[in-house]
Amino acid sequence: MRFEPTEIARLYGRSRVGVVVHKDLQAVYVNDAYAKMLGRRDVKDFMSEPDMRQYIPPSFHHEAAKLSEGYQGSNGFHGWKKVYNIRTDGTPVWMEISDETVEWDQGNAVLTTAQAIDNGTTAMQVDHMLGRSFIGVMVHRNMNALYVNESFARLMGAESASGFMENPDILRFIPEDNRPRAIKHVADILSGERRGDRHRVLDILDDGSSVWRDLTDERILWHDGKPAILTTAHDVREEVEMHHELVRAKAGLEEAVTEVIRLVPSAVAMLDIGLNVVHHNHEFARLFGQEKAAGDDQAFDISALHECCAKMKLHGHGHATLDEMQTPSGRLADIRMNMMEGGGVMVSATDITDHKRKEQMLDTLASTDPLTRALNRRGFEIAVSRLREIRHLKDKSWLFGLIILDLDYFKEINDTYGHAVGDRILEKVAETLRQALRDDDLVVRLGGEEFAVLLPSATAAVTKRIGERLASMIRAIEVPVDKAGENFAKVTASFGATVGGEGRQKFVELSDAMKVADEAMYAAKEAGRDQMIFKTHENESDT
Repeated sequence: MRFEPTEIARLYGRSRVGVVVHKDLQAVYVNDAYAKMLGRRDVKDFMSEPDMRQYIPPSFHHEAAKLSEGYQGSNGFHGWKKVYNIRTDGTPVWMEISDETVEWDQGNAVLTTAQAIDNGTTAMQVDHMLGRSFIGVMVHRNMNALYVNESFARLMGAESASGFMENPDILRFIPEDNRPRAIKHVADILSGERRGDRHRVLDILDDGSSVWRDLTDERILWHDGKPAILTTAHDVREEVEMHHELVRAKAGLEEAVTEVIRLVPSAVAMLDIGLNVVHHNHEFARLFGQEKAAGDDQAFDISALHECCAKMKLHGHGHATLDEMQTPSGRLADIRMNMMEGGGVMVSATDITDHKRKEQMLDTLASTDPLTRALNRRGFEIAVSRLREIRHLKDKSWLFGLIILDLDYFKEINDTYGHAVGDRILEKVAETLRQALRDDDLVVRLGGEEFAVLLPSATAAVTKRIGERLASMIRAIEVPVDKAGENFAKVTASFGATVGGEGRQKFVELSDAMKVADEAMYAAKEAGRDQMIFKTHENESDT
């Protein structure tokens, strides 16, 4: 899709939805709503400093640059996500954004739309983004937890998040000598007098054991309208223990230090003041090592770490992080770097590739039917909501055709041939529906032998025609019921169809359209099956 500045200004200039077009994270167009969302007076004020990195939390700069580069080199719509940016006054703003690649001035750019989440951060939003994270996450106020994820609960010795919240007092974990300072630290962040920073603490668990954690505190607005603190926590016990071991071995126990690093399960390396690898373990070589000839020393590609190390030294920070960095081996890793005495750097890396794949697999399982690979009800509702939002963002009407179909006499097929044949028929029906429809049409298994098809932008005539074609294709389905393949099970379906959205005088919601189509499908059953009845919300119908 190609845009000119005058065209996009006409489309989005007065929109209440924030819109920015950017190349390499440099804004080339912004509307007034987006400028004010980020704390700027107006568009002119925003474009005086078009670098968008100033609004992105530093820990996400690398990821943002990587995503922007990927989007510019691709095409189409890249989905919705919830993020938070930093306004010019330093306060965070939670936003729901979408990104789309567009043609712009001799090349590609990224069109980002944004809506602020004005009622603050809700537990649902935090849990959606961070609930399954292996990083510990807690939201708290006045030394009492308001929310914890499972990782944080286990880090603090609880069996689950719900078990932790039975006693949400977090002051009990802090050694008595440190409590006054901790209480003041939290109060200063809540009041806005102090910005959250990263620090390392030693906590005492309920069973008397101790745990070292690296914490990052961020002031947010909770859903009750009051400030709270979002704390992320990394378990650094192994890192601290290794550091103590290195300190004890400082007086010349180089061989012992190398052995300790080798035994650590995470990828670990020590860099000297010139950022050369002087000690490493096998896992670090797996992630960052280069192929070597026989007899040569191990070589490493750590160029991606050099810039981060340089900034860490320039600003006098003792630590730095790179989240979800792609290593030379092609694996994703979370990187942590800490300055050592003498100017060297300790690097630890956790391979999160498998974890990310599991997260994606869980998301897929939660939204699709495992037998037919069609959407389930949850995935259907999410997909419809996104389609509707995209249409409205493009100033297009939300119209759709809807078809509900139920296989005829399906119980008899299961009883006669067995459930294995019945399952194969369900798979063939779903496959037939997918092959017959467009990429943006949605196929959903409502349950049992009942399916639904949503046709964006389809008129009544188009919906009827597609329904009739689907009925004919299902009649043609044959599933062998014996090893020789000489006998086949066949199936028909009863169809109910309707249209909804903004096409008629009365707006028809999807839920209402589902009821109408369901009624029409049952009418087709009663009329003898293997046919389609079309019905509108005004009770007009034809067979």
